[in-house]
This record gives sequence, C-alpha cells and structure tokens, in this order.
Amino acid sequence: MKNLKITALLIVSSILFSCEKEEIITIDNPDAKVSKTDETTARTTEVRFDVYIKLVTQSGQEIPASTLPGYGATNLDTGVFYYDSPYETGLFESLPVGTYRFIARDGYFDGASSAIVEVIPENESPEGWIYATLHYWSE
Repeated sequence: MKNLKITALLIVSSILFSCEKEEIITIDNPDAKVSKTDETTARTTEVRFDVYIKLVTQSGQEIPASTLPGYGATNLDTGVFYYDSPYETGLFESLPVGTYRFIARDGYFDGASSAIVEVIPENESPEGWIYATLHYWSE
C-alpha cells in the first residue's frame, strides 16, 4: 500500500512539474506594481534523416551496397563519425542535418570513392531517403 501511495505521488508530481513555464517579471518604475507574464517555452526537435548508400559502377550500373563490408560518415562541421547500421549495410539512421563525407570500407580487391553530401530537407527523395552515391571500383 505504501508503494502505491509513493507511485501515485510520483505520477502526480511529474505531471504537475512537466510543463515548462518561464516567469518574466518586469519593473519599469520602482513605485509601480510588478507586472508578471507567463510564457511557455517551445520545445524544439532536431530534424534527422535516413541516408542510404547507392553504389554505382563506372558504367553507371547500380549494385547492392552490401557488396562492400560497410560504410562510414563524418560530419564535416562537428567532426563526429557515424557507422552504418549493423543490420542493413549502407543505411545510416537518424543523421542530424549537416554536410557529411561518406566513405566505404574497402574489400580485398574492391572499394568505392568517397562523396560529400548535404543532409538537408531539400535533398530528401519522395520516399523519405537521402542518397549518397559512391562510385565502385575493383581490380
């Protein structure tokens, strides 16, 4: 019973204190009354995009991204390095907006060139992907 009361108290307090409000008090004249306004601060969400590697041969034929062992991406603004998904080769999930250099991890006798791609809403395809095209080479 005591645990139930504590749980109920935690739920109620989290609901009451979850709203972010900021009180702004302005005093123009020390003899005047204090005016008080409430402003609710807006929560901002960071836009993120899924990027898929498109691997293309010299003749322009598209081949599966899984031909190579994996891929990486470096945000050129922040220097943060991202790996592709361990479950689907060539898929980068939820990359923040920015400019990235995409690279391939080379195989024994093959690899791909790097590419610089801007991850921005304008580059998103109708399917909801941003594609980074890398040119495949082999010996």
